[in-house]
Amino acid sequence: MLKNSGKVGMMLVVGIMMVGFGVQAQDAAVPSVDIAFGTDIDRENRELVGETAVFAAGIERIACLTRLKGLEAPTSVTHVWYRDGKTMARVDLNVASSNWRTWSSKRLLPDWTGHWEVKVLDSDGRILGSAGFDVQ
Repeated sequence: MLKNSGKVGMMLVVGIMMVGFGVQAQDAAVPSVDIAFGTDIDRENRELVGETAVFAAGIERIACLTRLKGLEAPTSVTHVWYRDGKTMARVDLNVASSNWRTWSSKRLLPDWTGHWEVKVLDSDGRILGSAGFDVQ
């Protein structure tokens, strides 16, 4: 009974591994982008600090952390920062692997309230993703 269970278990593990490889190959073909905002970046751990989508007026700096999966590296992306639809900054960022975290930040003047958005563009200028936040 145990030998038979072992074979079934091994077949299950192999089946799961094969499905997993199929999913990875599919994910690699379609880039995915996760975007989040916060008050700072913990550079040692490459993590966002103070994550939120609403900031109080008068905040001096906002950080945008982007996780990119499935891009063919090496390449680059651009963070384009908008305030109420107007371009406020463009930041070019290097991407060194197909699973990469990168970030940019924007200093804000005290009266720069409103709706903000960051669009992530690939090296050809195509939009990979976007996300927004508000300064109130």
